Amino acid sequence: MINFRYHIVSIVSVFLALAIGVALGGGPLKGEVDHTLVNQVKADRVQRADMRSQIATLRQTNHFEDSFATTVAPGLLAGTLKGRVVTLVVLPGAKQSSVTDLSTLIGQAGGSVGGTLRMGQKLLDVANKQLVDELGSQLLASASDVNVPKGASGYQQMGALIARAVGTTEDGGAAIDDTANSILAGLSTAGLMTSEGDVNRRGSLVLIVAGPAQGGSQAQQGSSTILATLAEEIDADTDGVVVAGPVTTARDNGPIAAIRADVVAARDVSTVDVLDRAAGRVVTVMALADQAAGKTGAYGAVNAADGAMPGAAPAGG
Repeated sequence: MINFRYHIVSIVSVFLALAIGVALGGGPLKGEVDHTLVNQVKADRVQRADMRSQIATLRQTNHFEDSFATTVAPGLLAGTLKGRVVTLVVLPGAKQSSVTDLSTLIGQAGGSVGGTLRMGQKLLDVANKQLVDELGSQLLASASDVNVPKGASGYQQMGALIARAVGTTEDGGAAIDDTANSILAGLSTAGLMTSEGDVNRRGSLVLIVAGPAQGGSQAQQGSSTILATLAEEIDADTDGVVVAGPVTTARDNGPIAAIRADVVAARDVSTVDVLDRAAGRVVTVMALADQAAGKTGAYGAVNAADGAMPGAAPAGG
């Protein structure tokens, strides 16, 4: 009997709750609830339409800017790298399309690519410091014409070795001799750097093509610091180095941010942080030409002290 009464009370309670809900929904709360929901839906639709319009506008603007940069590049760059040989060093994560476009632009500027090499993440990982130290010492022992200061770090030694293997101070480049082959073979065997196709000549200019920083923040910081050291050492034994990457490389722990924060590297190594745009790739080749003329600059969109391009007014200037 108690159970029966309990069920009757429960059923009555359910129906009472439903009746109250229906009464409120059809009565004083109906207009307010429906009005709020309808307005929210309308607002969401307007916002989505605005976002779609903004995205379409950005795409159209970007297409125009890229088309413009590509069109004016041949006339703007013509002769600026005449007779110069450039070595491309590609970092992990860099886009192949950027490498291809840069090679084309170097040709339009009158220069040529002597070789393309890919730097392995292994070289940029601080966990491999001992490997870098030991290999650097071994390679230096057989490379009699590579001079490094007494007390130089393993990465400074490695930078000097890379410079000897792929770089030179001769405008028209230099031959890949036995010493260069020996260094490249050692780097390849250790998984630190490999060549992409044939390396025909060592370049008087070196273009390092960067991609987004790899790994966590600590790994990114270590990798970027290593690159700054390598770039500075390569610059010391060539006519100049340019490091170019997308906007993200100039932020936080990115490689370009690290170079710009290093007083010594920033003085000698040029940087471009808009490689993901056609105009940025044109500026990169302009920066190479400036390096050939003994000029250094930080160009791009993020903390670029020397403005958008060589000859442009610095930001805020």
